[in-house]
Amino acid sequence: MIKKTISFLMLSLIIVFIYPAVESYNFKNGLNKSYANEWLNLYVLPNYDTSKIEQVNSEQSYSIEYTIGESFDIEDKDVEAVIDSEFGGEFNIINKDGIFHILLVNDGEITGLYTNNEEVSIDSINIQGMDRDSIRKIYENPVKTVDKGSKHLIVENEEYDVFDINDKYVYFFYDVYEEDKVNGLLTVKKSEMSHSDSMYNHPPEEDNEILNHHLINATREKYDVAPLEHDPAVSEAAAGHSKDMADKDYFSHSAPDGSALKHRIEALDISYRLAGENIAMGHTSPIFSHHSLMNSKEHRVNTLNDSYTHMGIGVDYNADEVPYYTENYIKK
Repeated sequence: MIKKTISFLMLSLIIVFIYPAVESYNFKNGLNKSYANEWLNLYVLPNYDTSKIEQVNSEQSYSIEYTIGESFDIEDKDVEAVIDSEFGGEFNIINKDGIFHILLVNDGEITGLYTNNEEVSIDSINIQGMDRDSIRKIYENPVKTVDKGSKHLIVENEEYDVFDINDKYVYFFYDVYEEDKVNGLLTVKKSEMSHSDSMYNHPPEEDNEILNHHLINATREKYDVAPLEHDPAVSEAAAGHSKDMADKDYFSHSAPDGSALKHRIEALDISYRLAGENIAMGHTSPIFSHHSLMNSKEHRVNTLNDSYTHMGIGVDYNADEVPYYTENYIKK
């Protein structure tokens, strides 16, 4: 009787696990981590029920649609800039006809997306008409951590929710000054998170500065405020402050020597009639620092101030790779 039971269990194991593993095995590439994760998600781990997402998406209207895994040809897109990212792939920044979005692309394949625009959908996910309550009704419980290499990053935050949906993480950013309306979407394939064990991102500083500039202008455009022109001298002032904070281990608009924004921009002979400054630190990318600053009343005023005409951004990392962000706004 025991032998029969063991034989039955072994047969069940073969049918449920071993047979599909052999049937789906990639004999060309062999066994690797990516294949193993894909197989586990397909045959062992339960899949996320996307029926609620698809139902809501069918009632939304949008003009641009992407799918994780689809091929990407930069020649077919109006890409304004290609920059390094905190993930495995590169960010391709697109802002055609006022529809701002950023595609994460790795080896010619779309592996993620960020947008603040309701006209963009990816994998049937769209932010049109969504707020915190409606998101949680559809997507249920947000996760508390995400895996990044061998590390587990805590993502419990009042300003956004993160959901584990099959092979990707989906972030929804909320605007606390507009009744928790969703004002940003970040979707990332899980494999993009595992390229580095670093707690923080470490793209070149200039790439983060470019990304931050686009994020600010995309937000200003969304609120019908004129975009800001990049000013190299103002960026130099901002970069100097970020470096000073990183090197001297402080976080303040005022430096240890008592100097402030006024002194930093006047030292570079920058003429201005009005000036403002936003600073942030520790966020894993400008996407997160930008949404955090938009949820701070004092910093939000700077970002959306229609009096400003020019902007400069500086990013620097300290010895532990913690990023410091400085945004300088001026009216000439």
